[in-house]
Amino acid sequence: MKVILITGMPGSGKSLLSSLLKEKGFRVIVMSDSVRKRFEREARHGERLMDYAKRMREIYGDGIVARLSIEELRGTEDRVAFDGVRNLAEVEEFSRLGNPILIAVHSPPNVRYERLMKRLRADDSSRVEDLRRRDMEEISLGIGGVIAMADYVVVNDGTEEDFKRRVAELMGKIG
Repeated sequence: MKVILITGMPGSGKSLLSSLLKEKGFRVIVMSDSVRKRFEREARHGERLMDYAKRMREIYGDGIVARLSIEELRGTEDRVAFDGVRNLAEVEEFSRLGNPILIAVHSPPNVRYERLMKRLRADDSSRVEDLRRRDMEEISLGIGGVIAMADYVVVNDGTEEDFKRRVAELMGKIG
């Protein structure tokens, strides 16, 4: 089974990479969706998803989100991508599936903040201060180490077409 791990800061373009991989026949498992399933059953009153995930890591270890995501596998996948790797313990958990390829999507903060303010998902904010604080939360989880250890980095600082071209070039290298 070919396994791709996707990492990157919020707003970098991980979801776009996931959709491109889906078009290439990959089953994509969004790691936050794996957590969200348990969050909906077990969250404390007023708890944010990010806080719940931190609490889960404190209880079960830093690799818990990867383990929950691996449980989503059906056993029939030839090609799978896990979207949202945040720490090296998760990378280690995924290495039990074989030799995963780690891809980091990078966008400069100002580009990401602009995207996040336009899309305004439930965990996004329209305030740059909140987005910077969220970045610091992600960094505290260990995402910087994951990005540093990436096998490949795809820069997403231009148009969607530019990014798609860069991903196509990368896929030509890794298959």
